Formats: sequence, structure tokens, C-alpha cells
Amino acid sequence: MNADNVKSPSQLADEARGTAGDAIDTARNFAQASRAVGDDALNSVKDSLKDSADDAKALGQDAAYTARSYARDAKQTGKDAIDTGRAYARDAVNAAGKKVSDIKEQLTTARKQSEQYIMDQPVRATLIAAAGGAVLTALLVSFMRGSDRR
Repeated sequence: MNADNVKSPSQLADEARGTAGDAIDTARNFAQASRAVGDDALNSVKDSLKDSADDAKALGQDAAYTARSYARDAKQTGKDAIDTGRAYARDAVNAAGKKVSDIKEQLTTARKQSEQYIMDQPVRATLIAAAGGAVLTALLVSFMRGSDRR
């Protein structure tokens, strides 16, 4: 599917509403025209009755052709909606995969930098780790004491 031709769900809904409205108007017009042809046929002389029947038949064929055309339009609008939904889903999956890849890359970079820092300054890295452990232990002990008092 060409990304330039992707329609939004609201555009597809608007097209569907427009097609339905056109079909209703056309059916109403054909019904009025059919009634007019029928009225003329009743009021006509016997010789013109054949011509009116032919007109009614042609009008019925036109109505059937127009109805089929609107059905094809509605079917295409449905296909467009499905294609658009698939495109949105595919884009969402691709975006999520890219985010996961970006996060993995950032974590790998941070790990390599940490490893390099530990190799460059092992004593300082050990002291930082010990201080971090002491802070976490103090927070944990403080939290545990706080929950015992309740």
C-alpha cells in the first residue's frame, strides 16, 4: 500500500457517509421518477403504454446499475479502511521495535562506559559502589523501621 494514499479513519467514515447519502438520494430520485413514469403510463393512451413500459424498464436498469456502483464504492471504502488499519498497526509495531532497539543500544553504551570506568579507576569504582550500597541499606532500614511503627 502506498503511504501517500493512506486515508485516516475519519476520512474513510466521511466517504462512507457521503456514498450512503448519495445512494439514498439517488434511490429517492429513481422512486419519484418511477412513480412519474407510472402515472404517465396510466394516463396515456393504449399506443403509448408500450413506450412507458420501456422507459420504466430502462429506468429500473439504470437504478440497478447505480445501486451496483454504490455497492462497489462502499466495498472499496471498506478495503481502504482495512488497509489503513493495517498500515497504522504496522507503523506502531515498527515504532515500538525501534524504541526497544534504541533502549538496548543505550543500555549497552552505559554498560561499556561503566566497565571502562571500573577498569580505569578500580579503587574509586569500588568506593562508589560501597557508598551506594550503604545508602540503599540505610534507606531500607529506615523504611523497615517506619513500617514497624504503624
